[in-house]
Amino acid sequence: MILYNLENKVKDYVIIDTHLHIGSPAYLYMPSNNRDAVINLSKKFGVKKAICSTHSSFFTINFGLNELLQILKRYRDFLFGYFVFNPNYDDLSLNLLKEHLDNKSIVGIKIHPSWHLCYPDDKRYEKFWNLAQERQLPVLTHSWNPEVANKTQKFSNPFLFENIIKKYPDLKLILAHAGGRGDMLYKVIDLIEKYENLYVDFAGDVFVPGLIEEYVGRVGSERLLFGTDMPWTDLRFHLAHIFNLDLNEKEIKNILGINAIKLFKLGI
Repeated sequence: MILYNLENKVKDYVIIDTHLHIGSPAYLYMPSNNRDAVINLSKKFGVKKAICSTHSSFFTINFGLNELLQILKRYRDFLFGYFVFNPNYDDLSLNLLKEHLDNKSIVGIKIHPSWHLCYPDDKRYEKFWNLAQERQLPVLTHSWNPEVANKTQKFSNPFLFENIIKKYPDLKLILAHAGGRGDMLYKVIDLIEKYENLYVDFAGDVFVPGLIEEYVGRVGSERLLFGTDMPWTDLRFHLAHIFNLDLNEKEIKNILGINAIKLFKLGI
């Protein structure tokens, strides 16, 4: 990957990071997770806006939401937020979500079936899916190949969402990590081809040569989103990867920011 001259390269693009994490995970020591350091690095390398969730939101309800609101207020010039829905506390999560639907800084919802150990078609998600479709809130979900050592990934098999998107045809659903590992990365393209309300990002350590070109060749560039998974991975690798793709300028601009501006109605 070419990393040289990256600071100058990004100046020609509107870059929106649609997959950012803020705050420390409860079970990991992550010295690179300083909030200001993460945000300053993003700004240095051309990110205009980022949409974040807080790590604490995956483990708590009220504390996680309060932390998110404080962060969005402090960094209101740069950050938008995802409300994290926890199906294990479905009524509480849903009521809090309804309370904050008018907060213009919250532009989407994040779910993580593997962390919450709950399949997406579980009845505890049902009211949530209805509300997300009704209010046209994009949903970002963790997705991963279940054929890996971590067996909790079975909850996030991308093909578990097929019945969801059939049932809720106006729902805007983003499959984060595009299936995560192995041949699932390519199988997900079949889903994107079939359902126009499906999007993907390639956040995390998804650096497979030729993968994004394969997506563009089969489904176009309009439903592919730029996400980093910072601070789990470094955004500079993601930017270098994008700029080394065999794509035209319009396709690169769509992926880096234009698609996100349209999907999340960012108004920038």
